[in-house]
Amino acid sequence: MIYILFQTENAMVDSWYYSACVKFKSELFNIHHLIYNYLGYYWFSLLKMFHPNVEAIVALNLMNAIAAITCLYLINSCLLKLKVNSTNALWLSLFCGVSFGFMRYATDAETYILPIVFSLASTLLFINPKNSTPLFFSGLLGALSIMFHQVHIWWTLAMFISLLVSKPLNLRKILVFSIPLLSIPMVYWLVFNNSHKTTGFIQFLLGEYSKGNAGIDISLKALLLTCINLLRTFFQIHGNIWVLFKSYWLLMSVSIISIFITLLLGVKKQNFKSNIQFEKNAYKTLFLLAFVLHLLFAFISSGNAEFMVMLPFLFVLYVASTFRLNQFVFIKYLTLSILIWNLTLAIIPNSFLNINRVDKQVAISLHPNKYYTLWRNKPLVENQVTYKLGFGVSNNTMLSSKLIDTPIIDSILLKHHIIYTDLPNTNGILNREKIITGENELKFLLNYQLNKCDSFDNFYGKNYIYSIQKRED
Repeated sequence: MIYILFQTENAMVDSWYYSACVKFKSELFNIHHLIYNYLGYYWFSLLKMFHPNVEAIVALNLMNAIAAITCLYLINSCLLKLKVNSTNALWLSLFCGVSFGFMRYATDAETYILPIVFSLASTLLFINPKNSTPLFFSGLLGALSIMFHQVHIWWTLAMFISLLVSKPLNLRKILVFSIPLLSIPMVYWLVFNNSHKTTGFIQFLLGEYSKGNAGIDISLKALLLTCINLLRTFFQIHGNIWVLFKSYWLLMSVSIISIFITLLLGVKKQNFKSNIQFEKNAYKTLFLLAFVLHLLFAFISSGNAEFMVMLPFLFVLYVASTFRLNQFVFIKYLTLSILIWNLTLAIIPNSFLNINRVDKQVAISLHPNKYYTLWRNKPLVENQVTYKLGFGVSNNTMLSSKLIDTPIIDSILLKHHIIYTDLPNTNGILNREKIITGENELKFLLNYQLNKCDSFDNFYGKNYIYSIQKRED
């Protein structure tokens, strides 16, 4: 109910792009999440048969919500297969389900929930197979998880490595699991051959990495972001929490008191010494390796939180295969506490408040007059314009603050064009984008006169649209 009823009203940049792809049946195959849009299009088409006016972005939100529910069923089944008692399995599954990283994408149109479905289904068949047949389908589901998002190669690779190092070595099991994995390059090759790409196959596989839009970042900043986003995968940490407390202090106070009481009850009722024992399980190395590989990849990707969504599931699977949990009462209270925190500080605000919406900027960009625009979040505005108008619409008048400089602005102003911008708006909230890019992009505006010509309200207060003009010295 939470996933379905509290869909975000502040969809992210990529969510609008995927929704536009689905809405206009365009770019259905994307290299890093090859078949997500493809499935999304047919899901959207199915919903339209029953509800002709359904929005594509709502359809994808619903698809992800259903996929998230499926994830919880599958993780519960995996835990039961690992001999966790049913009560603990239920609460450990719900612990995954209330983790912020998972809830965040379960209520949005992003690509990160569906591949977890297939990785979990693959894992379920991989655990204690009675014969070779489950291993074949486990490999097939692992291949599908990678085709829904390439990042899941690490989970499937960990399963493959666990077969390689198992004793005694069973070549038949390795072969049966590996054969379906060959479908991955075959499907990519078919898509490549039918996509009329001018690049080579290797460049096609590398996608954004070959274009320079993504790369490897091993730095202290990446380490800091990795630590922050690892914590944030489980519970919301963000600069806007302080604003929430100031605006809704009574509700926030009740939430914090509820969390404190719940955790105290858990500590009081849990006997930590006598109820947790070490478990001898062959799969703990698999889950630890998968967890570490995913975390390392997130680290070298500038601490990307999007690549950590599966970590609560791998963490729970590792704990279940390492410890024998008898009456583990504390997990119930911890799960309830995290649920209250993430609901009140993230999911509900994102569902009802205007936190990062750009409705005014989109309206100006859609105006038939040819204004030039310089938006702080150009990709978000651009993708929403594409969602409304379709692909192939020229956005030559939408400038990028990362590429703009004084000569370009001067050239436009000399031709008596108007430039609208929202760059001077600052809300003072520290987020990942500010840590990475900083605020240097604003310095060139000091050379111009900024006139307020429109305004809009959001979560952070009054904001303005400015027109850029030459200074009259």
